[in-house]
This record gives sequence, C-alpha cells and structure tokens, in this order.
Amino acid sequence: MKVKAKLVLLLLLSPGLCDAAIQRVPALAASSFSAAPVFLAPTLAGAAVMTTGMPTPHLAPTSPAQTPAAPVAIVPTQALPPATDLAARLESRFAHLDEEFPLPAKSRAAAVRFRIRNELLSTARAMLQTDGSLLETVATESDRTLSVIERRLQDKEIDPRLKLRMAKKAKSVAPNSRPIKVGVYPVAGDPLHWGHLIVALRAIGDLSLDKVVFVLAGDDPRKPTMTPVVDRHPMGRKVLSLFAPFFAYSPIAIGTQYDGETNIFRLLALNRRTPVEAWYMVGDDHYRQTDKKGNPDTLPKLEANQNKFPGGTPLHKIKVAFIERERPTEFVATKLDVKFVQHAGFEASSSEVRAGNFALVPDTVRRYALDKGLYGLGK
Repeated sequence: MKVKAKLVLLLLLSPGLCDAAIQRVPALAASSFSAAPVFLAPTLAGAAVMTTGMPTPHLAPTSPAQTPAAPVAIVPTQALPPATDLAARLESRFAHLDEEFPLPAKSRAAAVRFRIRNELLSTARAMLQTDGSLLETVATESDRTLSVIERRLQDKEIDPRLKLRMAKKAKSVAPNSRPIKVGVYPVAGDPLHWGHLIVALRAIGDLSLDKVVFVLAGDDPRKPTMTPVVDRHPMGRKVLSLFAPFFAYSPIAIGTQYDGETNIFRLLALNRRTPVEAWYMVGDDHYRQTDKKGNPDTLPKLEANQNKFPGGTPLHKIKVAFIERERPTEFVATKLDVKFVQHAGFEASSSEVRAGNFALVPDTVRRYALDKGLYGLGK
C-alpha cells in the first residue's frame, strides 16, 4: 500500500510525466474542427506546441477556463455580406453623385435617375458576384447625362411631351407646337443593355432630342437563335418604361425583316403631317460606303431610301448619329448631316448578357428572363 501511494504521489507531482502523456496525443489539424470543445482544450494546446517544434513547457495542464482557444479561422464579425456591402457601396456613390450632378427633386430627369438606381441596387442584392465597378460606372454615366438633359429641359430646348405616332394601329397625333426631334434607334434588343440605354440618353443631351424611339427588330428566320418577338418585345417595353418620357417603343418591325434604314421611313410614313427631325442612330462601324460584303452601308442606303419609300416629305429631315465604337478616321462623303455620339463609357454586348453577365442589364431584364426561362435562367 505504501508503495502504491508513493507512485500516485510521484505522478501528481511530476509535470514532465503529465506532459509526456499529453505529447502522445496525436495533433489535430485546424481543418478538422470548427471550434475547440472546452474539454479538449488542454490536448489541443499541447498539440499546437508540438507542431511548432518548440520544446514542451513543464507546466501542469490548466483548467478549461484558463486554456486559450485553439487557432481557428473565423470570418471577422464586422465584415458585411457581399450583397449588403455592394449595396452600401452604391448608396455611398449615389450620395456623392447627388452633390456632383444635382437634379430638382420632382423633375423628370430625377424620376428616371430614381428608377435607374433602384435597378442597380436590385442587381447588387440579387447577384453576389456582381462587378461593383460596372454598376458604379452606370450610375455615374447616367447621372452625368441626365444632368445635361435637365439643363436642356430648363432651357426649353427639348420637350419629351411632344407626340409621334409609333404604330399603324395607333391614332393620329395632334399637331405639335414645333417640329419634334427624335432619335430612331433600331436594335434587336436581345436584350437591351445599359450600353444601349446610356447611349440613347447621351444622344438626347448631345443632340437636343425630345426623345429616342427604339425600333426593336422583328423575328428573322436568318437568326434562329434570336429570342422571339413574343418575349423580346414585352421585355424591351418594360425596360424602356423605366426611362419614360424620354424613351419610346415602336412595334413597326414586327412581322417584317426590314432593316433599320428602311424602318425609319416606315415610321415617318405614319407621321406624314407631322414635322420631324429624325436622327438615325447606328454604330460608327457603319460609317462607310459599303459593308464587308461590298453592299451599300448606312449612308448610301438612307440616301437611296429617301426617294424609294413614301413618307419622305418636306416636313421630314433625316440626319445620322454614329455611336462611337471604332472611331473611324477616314471621311465618308454624304449629303446627310452627320454627328458622332460618345460611347457609353464601358463595353457591353447583348451576347455577353445571354452568356450570363446580367450586371450589364437593368435587373428588370434578369427578373423577366428568370420568369420566362430565357438566357439560361428560370424554367
């Protein structure tokens, strides 16, 4: 009995022996646990010492309450979730833009800005991996352009309330107080993206237009992958309504395969008695006499169509606004008035949206596509 008592006493009073027992416990990798259980704290502390290669201190195991927590990777509690962080970042950017480009609270331009910002915030909250710099650029460029439009409105240089007949089934419009100045922007709209929309706003400001009419293309059997009119046009109308009264929609291309250089004259034919200054809007890659296949491009086609199609009355003036893309350096001879409109400020394409980059479009597009099962979303 006396011998056993001495052995027990020896074990209790010998820290080296206790530590030796602890050292025989296999070390646990940090990835094998998410938080250190209280009852294992001494073992984990001992294992941590061993993995560093440092000598084991001759200390008796401390109580669980005194044992430091095992090294575990934990996300700092003060970090915001990505979506919340991006939305807050946008809100902060909006506040700076309000100071840089102030707009009257109840103005038409301010109403459009409000809707644009709601779309950007909706994108930020719905898409955790969204490119925040792109959304900030859209906010900046749209505010910059809307401030120009607001100055035009205050100086009474433009009036988006002026009327134009957009479809054959639409009623004739009452005479306007002056000739209406419109941009005619033919696009497939599959889908409309921020590049289209910023450029159209810029055209209103730079060219003093009363509004821009988007002519969305009809179905084309030569383009079997294009989203059908039944989905593409309603989606486009939802987007354009965000920019009312500055943007308008025309369905005149439905059921046809006419190109934009033809549809502008079909639109004017609906407004024979209305004085119109129509700016045909197209990318500057069409600023040339012939296309890559040797066929007449925009300028010669418009000149030829002035005589070919009805509607080209003395009340109508055709001009061309080329959207800067390639910035051609060679002069192209033409009888038409030509100007160049600045690029949106960022790269955007409908094909990139269809491939999954929904940061390039108002969130209205993503929600519509999700509901209808377009572009790989939803159904």
